[in-house]
Amino acid sequence: MADRRRTRREFIVAGICFCAAEPLLHASDFWNKKDSSAWSTDEIMQLATKSPWARDARVLPRPGRDRGGMDKSMPDLSESAQQGRGASKRPGDVAVVPVEEVTVIWASGQPIVDALKTRIPAEFANHYVIGVNDLPMSEGGRKVDPDSMTATLQLHSGRSVGAGSILPGKATTLFGFSKELFPLSVADKEVLFALEANQYTIKTYFNLREMTYRGKLAL
Repeated sequence: MADRRRTRREFIVAGICFCAAEPLLHASDFWNKKDSSAWSTDEIMQLATKSPWARDARVLPRPGRDRGGMDKSMPDLSESAQQGRGASKRPGDVAVVPVEEVTVIWASGQPIVDALKTRIPAEFANHYVIGVNDLPMSEGGRKVDPDSMTATLQLHSGRSVGAGSILPGKATTLFGFSKELFPLSVADKEVLFALEANQYTIKTYFNLREMTYRGKLAL
């Protein structure tokens, strides 16, 4: 009898938790349930920062660039530098390296265009446009030379395409990829965006199955 009561109680608790979570699940794709003119400021922020069209990505130092890497404010982790600062040599001591993150946005996705009222430059016509916000500076606080960047989109099958054009901006750098050379569909499931510069790499996945808007794949 006690086991039956416990099972019934657990079922009721689980039902309450599901009912509480259900509105959140339905609210998560508001872009398909509300006209863009009705989106709130918070919803627009969500679309632009944490949504199927906006992904966080870590900035990882390239090999040989992890000591003072992108920013002179980062600590020198070499052994001599640690000893010079009176660092402990106790076993198990590990230096902490700050990890930078950027937001990678599928800027040509219609929900992003509708939310931010952006105008895609004419040179990116018939291109997927990926934007990276606040790219790290190079050593000395200089902007990274676009000529030193290589950006690609790649599928799990290995099929890939490189950026045909790069447009630096004050806050966002845009990368254009030909739709004709690299057609995508929901059946492709995921696509990897990868950016390599002299000093760092940035990678993040976009889930194509989640990037539907008004019943269509919005890229």
